[in-house]
Amino acid sequence: MCDQVTFCIKTIHRPQCCAALVRSIHRHYDEDRPLIHVLDDGQPELRFSTNCPDEAAMVDQLIETEYDIGLSAGRNQLLDAGETPIVVFTDDDHLVTAETRLPELVRKLNRHHDIDLLAALSNQQERPKMMSVANKVLRIPHGNYKRRGSIRWCHYVGNCFVAYRDILQAIRWDESLKVEEHWDFFWRCKLAGVNVACDIDHSFKHEHVDPPGYVRRRPEFLKASLRKHGLERVVWK
Repeated sequence: MCDQVTFCIKTIHRPQCCAALVRSIHRHYDEDRPLIHVLDDGQPELRFSTNCPDEAAMVDQLIETEYDIGLSAGRNQLLDAGETPIVVFTDDDHLVTAETRLPELVRKLNRHHDIDLLAALSNQQERPKMMSVANKVLRIPHGNYKRRGSIRWCHYVGNCFVAYRDILQAIRWDESLKVEEHWDFFWRCKLAGVNVACDIDHSFKHEHVDPPGYVRRRPEFLKASLRKHGLERVVWK
């Protein structure tokens, strides 16, 4: 896969999680693995390279930036740092398992010309969702507008997906949003006509870990993202 696919991992202050994900990629795909690129913007003493040097040596490119550039900026840098036509994105607290079957997921992306971004499930969760706006309210209910076998075409998926690099580079993540960036990204995907789908036969394992000293600042960024789109609320169903 290394000539076609890059596995992109943005990490901060979860070096052991990142290390476990890197090991899982090597364990399951060995010589046929994708390239692995990691971006770390953590404090020096909590960096992936400092705490997990063996696993850091297992990646193809390690990008270390100034402290706390944010998830969106980190993902954009990972997009720009590679050259393979296809990229994989997951949060750093995910693991590849036998249920991931990444080579097959990539083949499905290539085979379906009406898919630009194809997600897997996270712990059998993060089911496909739709997005619509009425009366300044963005609604994100479960659902899909088309299905074929195990694939569901939709507007919104979770954080485990394969996609074409050039499509993501055209959309990009909003670097002003360190959180609440996910629905913003997929709403802009919908507006741009990106073909998003989820294959419910593939999944990654998710073991959530909060980084040391992590403080959720969602209200601040939620207000900013709502204001950006002229919305008053987001309603999850």
